[in-house]
Amino acid sequence: MVRWMGLAAVFVVLLALVGAAGVVFAWVRLARSLPDLQGWHREAPRSEFVAADARPGYTFADYLKQEDAVFAELDQLVAKQWSPKVEGKFSRYKVGSVCNPESILDHNWNRTWVAEAEHPVGGALLIHGLSDAPYSLRALAQRLHAAGFTVVCLRVPGHGTAPKALADSSWEDWAAATRLAMDDLRRRLPAGKPMIAVGYSNGGALCVNNVCETLLKSGASGSESGSGSGSGSGGGGGGRAKPDALVLVSPMIGITPLAEFTELYPAVSWLTGEKKLSWSGIEPEIDPFKYSSWPVNASLQAFRITREVETQIAQLAAAGKMKDFPPVLVVQSAADATVIAAQMIDVLMDRLPPGRGELILFDINRASWLEGLTDNSFETHIRPRLKRSDLPFVLTLVTNKSQDGFDAIARTLVAGKITERDVGVAWPTGNFSLSHVALPIPPSDPVYGAGGTESPTRLPLGTLALRGERGVLAISSGLMMRMRFNPFYDWTENQIMEWITKNAKK
Repeated sequence: MVRWMGLAAVFVVLLALVGAAGVVFAWVRLARSLPDLQGWHREAPRSEFVAADARPGYTFADYLKQEDAVFAELDQLVAKQWSPKVEGKFSRYKVGSVCNPESILDHNWNRTWVAEAEHPVGGALLIHGLSDAPYSLRALAQRLHAAGFTVVCLRVPGHGTAPKALADSSWEDWAAATRLAMDDLRRRLPAGKPMIAVGYSNGGALCVNNVCETLLKSGASGSESGSGSGSGSGGGGGGRAKPDALVLVSPMIGITPLAEFTELYPAVSWLTGEKKLSWSGIEPEIDPFKYSSWPVNASLQAFRITREVETQIAQLAAAGKMKDFPPVLVVQSAADATVIAAQMIDVLMDRLPPGRGELILFDINRASWLEGLTDNSFETHIRPRLKRSDLPFVLTLVTNKSQDGFDAIARTLVAGKITERDVGVAWPTGNFSLSHVALPIPPSDPVYGAGGTESPTRLPLGTLALRGERGVLAISSGLMMRMRFNPFYDWTENQIMEWITKNAKK
């Protein structure tokens, strides 16, 4: 019996080893089938900020100075090493290209944008998503500044330069930069003025992490977040300056469980030595403000910060500290291939004290002509979480007014009562849903908007629609299929501003 048990154990181990070897073999084969690596996949500015740079005395001004050095290095790489080797006209790394971010607008929105108000009514820190840049929150940042807010639109380390930089960065680097910016913004504000944080996608996770970090380390009700608490020092501050309200757009709180497999990536990469193994996608870099290529490290860091945030919120809930969490507004598309809306509700919204949370959820287009053409399985997990009598947050669902037309209506549920408001905008023809990347982008956006070839940038990424035989086009079909702008943006932005006015209070 002992001998048979031993043989069975050996067999199980061998079977596991063969299975693991098969997975590694398939992974390497897939990696080797990717297009050739270019300079921006192999090189990145060496001056990039890392968490270890935030020693005592290091300020946000030092961060901006370091960012200057990063982009000076990038300019050299583009002009001397990369641009001469780019084939064709479309590349963000080709000097003079319509895709080059330096020549599209009057400001390179891959960089941090700071706009001080003469007499600030408050402060706003905006943090972009994974693989993109401050440009994704440009419209809302400008609206907030026009409303009298001192605004910091942060470039998170590893972003806005080269995909290789994202392959080398960590979520700890991103969190350290967030602490620096948050402390510095608080220092800029007069006493008694509120500070809000706006986080899109990964930026949402960073905002929530900052709040959790502060509450867990303060041991109190955020008393350390008062005016003047942020001296600008980044060394070990633990995110002392806590925002007074959070606006989260498509927040990365809950991602696919498959992301956990990226934990194997460092070991497999080291064992095989295959450089392409660091990439799950290699695409032409035609987008000026978002990497098209995707490093495996991005998924790994996304998984790690999401897991960290889930743990932190659970700790706050267990300690009875969610009562100290600032008010939260979440703007989310029900159909989202990047984050799991149902998990966001479980992890965050259901744990907020009643009346402290609000969710604006965009439904898919329910027009009758689309019946049978859409896969509605995304509803399976989210519907039961919303159809409850004890819903602790305000819910607004933006959906079709009727199945006979495209006009949208906003139905708001508060304490069991439903009110309705016309949105004043209809679904565009042929549009079946929003997307993870669409929500913060207005139709008037010069790159991702509805202007198409009439856009002043002559870069119609929002309406790109090319037809031909499959396998011929170098860019992925996802770039053309995915909705890039929000047709309901003006309504959405107005809802955000109204919510901030009501909830962002010291």
